[in-house]
Amino acid sequence: MKNGRTEGGILISQVHQVSQRVWYDVLSRNGLEDLAGARGRVIFALWNEDNIPIKKLVEKTSLDKATLTGIIDRLERDGYVKRIPSPEDKRATLICRTGKDEVFKSKIGEVSDQQNALFYKGFSVKEIEEFEEYLKRILENCKEAEAGE
Repeated sequence: MKNGRTEGGILISQVHQVSQRVWYDVLSRNGLEDLAGARGRVIFALWNEDNIPIKKLVEKTSLDKATLTGIIDRLERDGYVKRIPSPEDKRATLICRTGKDEVFKSKIGEVSDQQNALFYKGFSVKEIEEFEEYLKRILENCKEAEAGE
């Protein structure tokens, strides 16, 4: 705390900016540029659960619907995802992987390990666990504020 003022918000913002550049560099060195930025967040979310409506993908990626729609448009154009009508709800569209992203799966674990090693350099396991719990609390607070709670 500096002069009675907290720095958490600006620090999170700076970490976000710098870590995105470092992550892109790590991805580029490993031939995984297509997983950079929000595109990667969408593909990662679909690896955990495929064939989901956009609304659920909004929740999983924390992207707003307008941004997500544009990203899905580009991923669809590039052959990574497709939109299909929901068999349960005619008004809903599901987002599905095409399989083109499978080539990334063999490398992503190693790349993620590289990023985590850099990110948590000098941290103990206990510090990592505590830090991640704090971040989850901050995220939940932000989500509540966004929802107007």
